[in-house]
Amino acid sequence: MIPLLLLGILIVVILARAILFQPYQVAVDQTPKEVLNQEKTIGNFRVLLRHQTVSHPDKDKMDMSVFKAFQQSLVSLYPEVHKTCTCEYLGDTGILYHWKGKTQDEPIVLMSHYDVVPAEETAWDVPPFEATVLDGVVWGRGTLDTKCTLLGVMESAEHLIKEGFVPKHDIYFSFSGDEEVSGESAPAIVSHLKAKGVKPQMVLDEGGVVIEDGIFPGVNKQTAVIGVGEKGYIDLEVQFESQGGHASAPPRHGITGAMGRLMSDLENKTMKPVFMEPVLEMFNRLGRHSSFGYKIIFANMWLFKPLLTTLFKKQGGQMNALIRTTTAVTVLEGSKAYNVLPPKGKVGINARVLNTDTMDSTVKHISGFVKVPHKIQVLNGREASPISPVQSHAFETLEKTILDIWPEAVVSPYLMIAGTDSRHFHAICENVLRFAPMEITKEELNLIHSNNERIRVSSVLKCVECYVKLIRRLG
Repeated sequence: MIPLLLLGILIVVILARAILFQPYQVAVDQTPKEVLNQEKTIGNFRVLLRHQTVSHPDKDKMDMSVFKAFQQSLVSLYPEVHKTCTCEYLGDTGILYHWKGKTQDEPIVLMSHYDVVPAEETAWDVPPFEATVLDGVVWGRGTLDTKCTLLGVMESAEHLIKEGFVPKHDIYFSFSGDEEVSGESAPAIVSHLKAKGVKPQMVLDEGGVVIEDGIFPGVNKQTAVIGVGEKGYIDLEVQFESQGGHASAPPRHGITGAMGRLMSDLENKTMKPVFMEPVLEMFNRLGRHSSFGYKIIFANMWLFKPLLTTLFKKQGGQMNALIRTTTAVTVLEGSKAYNVLPPKGKVGINARVLNTDTMDSTVKHISGFVKVPHKIQVLNGREASPISPVQSHAFETLEKTILDIWPEAVVSPYLMIAGTDSRHFHAICENVLRFAPMEITKEELNLIHSNNERIRVSSVLKCVECYVKLIRRLG
């Protein structure tokens, strides 16, 4: 009798919490729509897209004349910016503009990058560097990642300067041309600002976007997610050695078996899950707009965390990556011939480190699965970034700016599982946010770094307008 009574009470509590789990109300002063020159904006965008600014880990393989030509295009396309702002070139490809405001206190940094990943031209429906416009859509490498945000920053500044606007605070524009290869331009810019004693009140870089309904379980509304932190990164090799020999007389246990067991263990014995504050807040905010069935879960995370942990592990993908350090085998090497036992073997692993873990703990986790002599070599790595606070003037201002343009959207923080140049700016700023004001579909989201990358003209114009409104609110 008592267990049934307790079960009944539990059900009532669960349902009551779901019923009371209602959306937050954010008061936003709607401002007039900005009048932009669409033809000129898209024309400038096409100019920037035609520069084939493909970066490479080996900078000797980068055509630096292309990057210089891109920089010169900014000078010719944005004369008012270059009359008003100072411009410095830092590192190999870094560009830093300084727009002086009424006060040097609490400056703002708006970031982007202008390098792009390579494009396999034969796999595209249109040439990737011709910036073709078809049926209201701009096609080209870099449209989404992320010359659109760079265009948005420069167009907004040109627009505001022409009307005589002077920002309240100093504003810096930080652009790098080697973000895709984790180059040294962004660190050089940060070092320069740090030496000058610049301490921004907010840094804004690429990250989340405004995306169509259906991206979050049970939510049929646009969502705008703002990255408040990003996971760490490791590239490593687990190296094995053996006597090799003829494949006709294999040993009972060879290094290929050890490699296979390592890969199996990495898939089945994942690192400990942790629901970090940005992820819990994302479930809290977006979950309030979900269907009632999902509200039951998201309103009662105290009860359903174990269920979600199991479900996310089984499904894999982005939701699983939000709650644990992930490891993925990306490189595998053994023998060069079918009839020769490998004298050496290698398993290449990419790990994305949750903020509650470290590079050392991740390497230790991987090494623990190898029961034969081996060597682990970390080729590249960085720790996870600090987490920026959600309860801040910077986050609130960005949220209200987003809702000014997309009033029906749900705005939420989230944890980025990819990396950006903004991680370097934590050295000088507490409020580092990651949001690209682009309205895109799930299909378009999947085109980043892929073939046929493209963005709608309407989204480009809203991107520019968002930066204009953000600068007005901050200034």
